[in-house]
Amino acid sequence: MNHPYKEYENTEMWSTIWQALDELAENDDIEETTPRGHIVGYLCEKIEAMKD
Repeated sequence: MNHPYKEYENTEMWSTIWQALDELAENDDIEETTPRGHIVGYLCEKIEAMKD
């Protein structure tokens, strides 16, 4: 997967967000139009920024 968020890929946060998006998509609560890696990475980045 080609995205600028590689540093987050093997983290617990990445896994948790990915799984949450799986659940939302399976329930038809969301429709993803952007590659999943970009969505998850962006959210990881925002969460990390909040810690500062």
